[in-house]
Amino acid sequence: MNVVFHLQVLFVLTPFAACQGHRDPASNPNIYAQIDYKMEKSIITTISCWSPKGSLPINYTLYRDTTLLMTKVAESRRKAEFVVNLSISELLKTLKCKADNGFGSKYSRGLVIDLSVNLTSKPDPPILGQQLELYCNVTYKAKGDYTWYFVYPAKNTTKVTKQNQYIIEAANVGIYYCSVHGYFSNRVEVLVQDLSVNLTSKPDPPIVGQQLALYCTVTYETKESYTWYFVYPTKNMTKDTKQNQFIIEAVNSGIYYCSVHGHFSNRIEVPVQDSSFQPVVVGVCVGAILLLILIIGLICFCSATEAHRFNIA
Repeated sequence: MNVVFHLQVLFVLTPFAACQGHRDPASNPNIYAQIDYKMEKSIITTISCWSPKGSLPINYTLYRDTTLLMTKVAESRRKAEFVVNLSISELLKTLKCKADNGFGSKYSRGLVIDLSVNLTSKPDPPILGQQLELYCNVTYKAKGDYTWYFVYPAKNTTKVTKQNQYIIEAANVGIYYCSVHGYFSNRVEVLVQDLSVNLTSKPDPPIVGQQLALYCTVTYETKESYTWYFVYPTKNMTKDTKQNQFIIEAVNSGIYYCSVHGHFSNRIEVPVQDSSFQPVVVGVCVGAILLLILIIGLICFCSATEAHRFNIA
């Protein structure tokens, strides 16, 4: 009976013991850097090595080219962190991690810490007056601040953020760049554009009382509103629209123009018609007709008189 019991216990525990003894080889580790502090001639950086698969413990070794720098054993967590002081010249050398948990060594990709800073924008190129998103990009995980520089024609300003993104609601003409750990980026420039505004009409010239279509055009893309100005003899009016077209069903006499970003267009004028001349014209026409009738009557009278005298003779 005892023999049977022990066999049953052994049958149950054998798979459990086998599972407990099963180990998986470590996978190729990932490697990335975080710049903690920059000194005059060196930087202090944290190099992280992390093997996503494999049984613990995992023995991690950090190399600079072929030189062994440090070794750490990850027993309860997969990631090993190495705090390293690298001179500026050593940044040109390749860092690499090795992971080993008894099944052979696995190596990470090579990592060269590039301190260059790249500034990108959206949209690219920027559009004057529109929202501009700036991105200050580095190849490592930055622990320091991002410093933003805005060089405008009239003044210069700087901003410091923890994020690598900066949003400007309406971009002005100027030069933009950023820096991380004292390293400066390339520059993004918002150029001076042709800001002239042109106003056209259909029909051209306008006709009083008829429909008039006005078109306010610029040479660039804009999301700003179009402001329309109507200067009438007795009052002035303004309208704001998102479209660059404005239709007037029955146009009145006056002056019309528009503006975008505070820049004004040419003006279109619908002249005031003077209706007082109409009776004069009618009177002149009637007088001319009566004079013509009188002349024709005199000619006929003279002709008849001459004919009568000729008959008498």
